[in-house]
Amino acid sequence: MEEHGFDFRRQLSIMARERLTFSPISEISTLVQAHAALSFGAGEPSDGTIPKTSFQAAAERAFADPGIWGYHHDELGDLDLRTWLLERMKLDDMAPDWVQAEDILITHGAGGAISLAVEALVDEGSVVLVEGPTYSDSLLALRRQGAVCIPVPSDADGILPEELERIPALREARFLYTIPNFQNPSGCTTTLARRRHILEILRRHDVAILEDDPYHYLGYDGPAPTSYLKLAGNDRRVIHCNSFSKIVAPGIRIGWAVVPPALKEAFLALAVCDGLGPALLLQRALLYLMRSLDFEKYVEGLRSEYRSRRDRMLDLIERRLAPLGLRTNRPGGGFFIWAQAPEEMKDFHSEAFARYAVRREKIGVVPGNAFFPEGASMGDRAFRLSYAKLPPEHMKEGVERLARAWTSFAGQRGKSDR
Repeated sequence: MEEHGFDFRRQLSIMARERLTFSPISEISTLVQAHAALSFGAGEPSDGTIPKTSFQAAAERAFADPGIWGYHHDELGDLDLRTWLLERMKLDDMAPDWVQAEDILITHGAGGAISLAVEALVDEGSVVLVEGPTYSDSLLALRRQGAVCIPVPSDADGILPEELERIPALREARFLYTIPNFQNPSGCTTTLARRRHILEILRRHDVAILEDDPYHYLGYDGPAPTSYLKLAGNDRRVIHCNSFSKIVAPGIRIGWAVVPPALKEAFLALAVCDGLGPALLLQRALLYLMRSLDFEKYVEGLRSEYRSRRDRMLDLIERRLAPLGLRTNRPGGGFFIWAQAPEEMKDFHSEAFARYAVRREKIGVVPGNAFFPEGASMGDRAFRLSYAKLPPEHMKEGVERLARAWTSFAGQRGKSDR
């Protein structure tokens, strides 16, 4: 027997050996911790916006509920929570008439909902359309299942319909995966006109939509456009995924999916295999929290806080980084700014720059290649900045560090980033 015990590496499945890779985000996060760096990398809420006191009170109330201690037999999740979600989605014009509480499944965050959709619909070699760029963890879930991901070019108004229609494998695609509102990582929102055009194209080619909408309530310059779920109406080709991670706390790991009736049986079977949804205690605590809040006032407080952070970050970038050639967008909501190197920096590579910035100036950013399918080079000249997590009092220092890293990296282009 080997000194360190049984070598399970010899028994690893093909999936574990070849498909389960860590994204560049994991490497950068590790470097940020190792160097005690400031970071614009974390795509999660500020600690100060998490309603800890209110959630504690809600959890204590849930803890006293005798119904939470056994197996909960509703495989869809807590009925009262699903009913609250249905009412909220109807109030916010997010769901068509056909959606009822029995069409909502409580999941382990939006990521859990996306994983269920991928497992239900994707086989080895299946074509899936994704935005270019798109959320890195969803790309990893698709890679794990063996999907062939085709990025669809986008601009400030979302996916370009003419580029979507040019894709030769369009009719073969299992679905289009899209984050239509305040997208991660680009911060862009697909306009209502684009959504209608994209939906019309997908109808003609008989392609479904996997809509991921965790930033829906975090619009700072106006509300999000009508969801694909609502626009599709009785067509029922849209799986809608959402989450409380951005508006309450990521640590509770609670999201939901609106599942078309034709898919419900498959989703439930997969959910059972994956251990069902989040603990009933947490579901009930979240329900009590939502009932205790003035929801409109609560989310407006979030929007006010993050709008202020966005504006401060953009002002600092305009003053310090724009003169150095860095190009950025102005997101209408969400947590992210998409930064791009100028064309004259011919040999810029985002992953090398992200490592360099942490090691040289102790500032973290997320390289753009993390948001494209493996092997694609479209993200090599961009990186993502988040203004949500880093306290505002540290933003100026963070931007100053980023400017120093940018200047010195540009000055030694072509050299090793060691």
